[in-house]
Amino acid sequence: MTQVEWKDLAHGQAWATKQLKELKRPCVVLICGEMGAGKTQLVRWWVEALGGSAVASPTFAIHHQYSTPQGPIDHVDLYRLTSDADLESSGFWDLFENDHGLVFVEWADRLPDSVWPAAWTKIKVQIAKVPGQGDLVRRVQIQNL
Repeated sequence: MTQVEWKDLAHGQAWATKQLKELKRPCVVLICGEMGAGKTQLVRWWVEALGGSAVASPTFAIHHQYSTPQGPIDHVDLYRLTSDADLESSGFWDLFENDHGLVFVEWADRLPDSVWPAAWTKIKVQIAKVPGQGDLVRRVQIQNL
């Protein structure tokens, strides 16, 4: 497990760009953190660095897909899901049928680590505001599962 503190947005973006080499497809990135911690911002940096654009929080839509030169990127938010039936009806599990997929999952801690595809690269990111350090400082832990 690696831990880093972002001092500001520029530092966070530079760190995110460096982490791109870890996102070997097929890959699921499990992003956990409280509301407002920066989960969607982190996905935005990654998608934009890979040539995509128009990243928005999928909280209400549950799923967004972005086109990039390397292939599509799926972005899912589990915050509003309340049951296994919600997850099933959203088409969530179908995202893992693509052997070249890249899936970012916000609020991934709502599911156990054991449900993710065994053959995929799995990266868990925990992001948190650092108390007393201002609104831009974040502590980020990243680990391969």
